[in-house]
Amino acid sequence: MAADPRSPAEPAGRAFPLRAGLPPRHVLALGAIIVASALIVWSPIDGSAFKAAVAIVLAIGLWATGWLPEWLTALVFFTVCMVGGVAPASDVLGGFTSSATWLILSGVVIGAAIRHTGLGDRLAERLAPLVEGPYSRTIILVVLFGVAMMFVMPSAMGRVVLMVPILQALTARLGYAEGSKGSVGILLAGVLGTYMPAFAVLPANVPNNVLVGTVETMLGDVPAYGDYLLLHFPVLGALKILMIIALLIPLYRDKPTRTRDETSLDRHPITPGERHLTLLLLAAVALWMSDSWHGISAAWIGMLVALWCLFPGSGMLAPKPFRSLGLEPVFYVAGIVGMGVVADQSGLGTLIARWALDALPVASDTPAQTFGLLSGLSALVGLVVTLPGVPAVMTPLVSPLSEASGWLPATVAMTQVLGFSTVLLPYQAPPLVVAMQTSALPLKDVVRMCLITALITIVLLWPLDYLWWRALGVIG
Repeated sequence: MAADPRSPAEPAGRAFPLRAGLPPRHVLALGAIIVASALIVWSPIDGSAFKAAVAIVLAIGLWATGWLPEWLTALVFFTVCMVGGVAPASDVLGGFTSSATWLILSGVVIGAAIRHTGLGDRLAERLAPLVEGPYSRTIILVVLFGVAMMFVMPSAMGRVVLMVPILQALTARLGYAEGSKGSVGILLAGVLGTYMPAFAVLPANVPNNVLVGTVETMLGDVPAYGDYLLLHFPVLGALKILMIIALLIPLYRDKPTRTRDETSLDRHPITPGERHLTLLLLAAVALWMSDSWHGISAAWIGMLVALWCLFPGSGMLAPKPFRSLGLEPVFYVAGIVGMGVVADQSGLGTLIARWALDALPVASDTPAQTFGLLSGLSALVGLVVTLPGVPAVMTPLVSPLSEASGWLPATVAMTQVLGFSTVLLPYQAPPLVVAMQTSALPLKDVVRMCLITALITIVLLWPLDYLWWRALGVIG
């Protein structure tokens, strides 16, 4: 009898891991990938839009269910698109040329430097006395800290990059264990507080700026900062801030699991590394705040800081830093951005918008219904092309929508803000992805908050916003 070629010490299933049994979620993910790949390669329908739709539905489904790690889903999307000829490589891999991808890389490096030098602990020590107390007080003040940041720094990604390591150190300083309910709530307070209301402040989020650019190009009229703020902030800004606070306090109320860390870093003089990094970050914030003057993207400002931190002998990071840096978020964001590019360039986003436009009963004699339908159409498009892609798809449709509704083109254009400010799932919003990947925020918590806030926004804030627009005379 022939000897078994396997080593006796080697488990029988190791050579054929599928025989050992995959978890059900991985089996489902594998099945979905095989079916989607078959549909793309042997597509029964001609046209790039169909292939793009299959690849995008696969990616959204895997991201939404969490059956696979987010970065692996991104790699699956890249591979399926390239093997199936869904789009040119310049579109599929377009995320790697996006500023969002490079900003998250710089964010990973800057966050590691903040932790390595101890600067995060020192800043948290300064913040802790201001926000400590009952959990409700902590949540309110952390949300307001995030809101204040959005008026100072125009880049949401930049704000998240700076805030996350500070908030992590703050939760530890206040006595909340990493991953505890209280810790997650504080992180969500800072991230959601600086991101979700920022759609109502003109330069504070990428979709806002894309909207202004497309409206200027196609309509020749640029919304003024004050007009935009008056139209959107009272409801989509101020009331959303109150909503976030009202949700986080009961959902994540917790008590510290240990006594607040009273160790004072003032006993130890500030280190050269902390001083060095502080100066770098102050310079970065100054450049981020003045980007409209010098025109340098927030991503490349961040990369300048990251390069200096990575430079040998800077002392900002441990030796051979790439061994400890988690670069999975880079692929995740590149996949999300690439998906948006594929949806846009294949015409899928515009096709969906036009199908919906033909089906929706938009009319001048039903303004409330028209307001809801236009806002909902933008939200639907955002699920496909992600939030920054909404203005690129919807603004070219402003003229026919204006004719159908009888509204001014500028009014129709502004309904996009309600759509792209309603975040249904975190993959739509790169800053939320950055926050999850750099702080280990649980996906289920971020998804839950997105879905709850989206539901309340649609049911309560959209009608209130309609009444506000009527009061301002924008409608009617």
